Amino acid sequence: MFCLCSDALATQNAQTEVVNPMASLISRRSALLGAIVAAGGGMRVARAAGEQPSTSVLPMAEQIEHSTVIIQCANAKGEISSGTGFAFALFRQNDQSVPVIVTNKHVVAGSVRGKLRWTLRTPDGAPDYGNFVDIEISNFESAWIPHSDNNIDLTIFPCAPMLASLEKSGKAVFVIQIDQSLVPTDVELRELTPLEELVIVGYPDGIFDEKNNVPIFRRGITATPAYLDFEGRKEFLIDAAIFPGSSGSPVFLYNQGAYADRQGHLAIGGRMKLLGIVYAVALHDVNGEIRVIPAPTQARQSVISPIPNNLGLCIKSSKVLDFEPLIVQRGFHPPDGYVMRSGG
Repeated sequence: MFCLCSDALATQNAQTEVVNPMASLISRRSALLGAIVAAGGGMRVARAAGEQPSTSVLPMAEQIEHSTVIIQCANAKGEISSGTGFAFALFRQNDQSVPVIVTNKHVVAGSVRGKLRWTLRTPDGAPDYGNFVDIEISNFESAWIPHSDNNIDLTIFPCAPMLASLEKSGKAVFVIQIDQSLVPTDVELRELTPLEELVIVGYPDGIFDEKNNVPIFRRGITATPAYLDFEGRKEFLIDAAIFPGSSGSPVFLYNQGAYADRQGHLAIGGRMKLLGIVYAVALHDVNGEIRVIPAPTQARQSVISPIPNNLGLCIKSSKVLDFEPLIVQRGFHPPDGYVMRSGG
């Protein structure tokens, strides 16, 4: 049986499941139930039972905390790397969605095996801190669906079959899915200022609270306006510390208590939007040369030391919605009344 667990990760609270890649599922809000299944060359919707507990009582930060998952990979040489993924609900309409994990292509590139770690759920629907399950997956890279544009470093893993299997076996997990309601529209982006407060969530250098299985929160600011396309690409820069393992981290516009709008008026209340996904970091060598490289998934020794300058590159979150038409092209029929925001 394949296991990525190091001594530090192999805790007594971890349970292990070994799975093979499976087809996509469509579900209720829990992302655990329902299915997209092959039917006559296309796909169809299968209904499901069960609901995820209401998240309305959870603070925004705690909802963010349970949207991410650590991704650990092993290549053919047995080398271990890690990155960040987050749960996203494509096609969310009423009680249906297509749950996926989103990360960067380079996080899973070349991986033959992978592991995902999920926090279990208590009988009353709360996160069961300290109890979690490790899902080990063979043929890992092939289980992901890459963005159709080679220049967009995003890929998705349809995860509902895995989560539904855990639910059936009595190991229901606690996971919060992001959906397109948190992806800002062009109009909402234009309402932002060039300088906005951010929260980045992930597993830098593979560091996280292993006992409780919670990620690391880091603060930052937009370094270029999120409403502009940096260098003509659907990207923007952030001023935040980006380290190996940060690849795939969701970047949230995050305000608590109050924030200033574009006209300088003070708005009372909280605000949260998914602005982007970390994929690269700007570095300069000790000789002064500046380079932009994919955010690494491993810390490696080198003769010339790359020095981060705290500038990260982020893909705009709207590019996650590009996967919806891609799935439709494969034969899936969206829920009745659902309007896709991406043309592919």
